[in-house]
Amino acid sequence: MALIHLGVSFQFEQADPHSPLAYKHNPFGRIPSFLHKDKAIFETLAIREYIDAVISDKLTPKDLDTRIKMTQMISILNDYVFHHVLFGISKRRDMYELQGKTEEEIKQLLKEPLKKAVTIIQGVDKLVPCDGQKFLCGEQLTWADFLFFPVMADMYAIREGSDFIACSPNLRQWFLTFQARKEAKETFPGTIADTLSKKKSNI
Repeated sequence: MALIHLGVSFQFEQADPHSPLAYKHNPFGRIPSFLHKDKAIFETLAIREYIDAVISDKLTPKDLDTRIKMTQMISILNDYVFHHVLFGISKRRDMYELQGKTEEEIKQLLKEPLKKAVTIIQGVDKLVPCDGQKFLCGEQLTWADFLFFPVMADMYAIREGSDFIACSPNLRQWFLTFQARKEAKETFPGTIADTLSKKKSNI
């Protein structure tokens, strides 16, 4: 999404975590990796730093307060949302479904993790501007918006998504506004959220 926004042409190659292609550019088999000229950069933070330094730094605020807010939001995403919401709920649900557990069993197993996840999303919601500002850090579009959006798209799409929607009115409003952007629309096909939405429509 960031490259689309910055007007940078690129070739996207799909790779699953821990696939041979993922290991080709990252010794830990993680995604994404970013290939530019003779460099292969992995880890999202390093990719962001590289794009800022070599391509364009327009997504990193010059204003200190806004830059700190952006860094805080990205840190919260990495330290709390990924661990307790994405992995704590979405990945566990996937595992339980593959194990053949019933929906009632899954709900019971996710009961306590969901409480933790909801508390975290409520905390994020308190940090989202609720006074008509368009982006997570205020009036400026930043890396925080592009990094948060795909995660929240997936979280709102799972069965527990209704719990997250109910507890995050500010975050949800930001999400719906951002969802209409060109960058979000062009990168939505093939995502977890896209797959889940298609499953729901076939039920």
